[in-house]
Amino acid sequence: MNARSVRDTIIKPKLIDIFGTVIGNFLITKAIAAGIDGKTEQEKLNLMVEAVCSDPKVLGMWGKAQVKKQKQEWLKTLS
Repeated sequence: MNARSVRDTIIKPKLIDIFGTVIGNFLITKAIAAGIDGKTEQEKLNLMVEAVCSDPKVLGMWGKAQVKKQKQEWLKTLS
């Protein structure tokens, strides 16, 4: 699985389920923009996940502990 597949099949559905279509798609767009600069698949995923997890909407809804847990879960998908 590559970073794009993880984004489209794991991250995006979760974000849309929790935040709704508009905010979920906004967060995915933010992730896509962040991941463009990555050179490896893991680096692309790291950048995308960081962009999502550092968003104030995500932090406000989930809190720091849940964001940290979710971040670790998403980053392990390529390991």
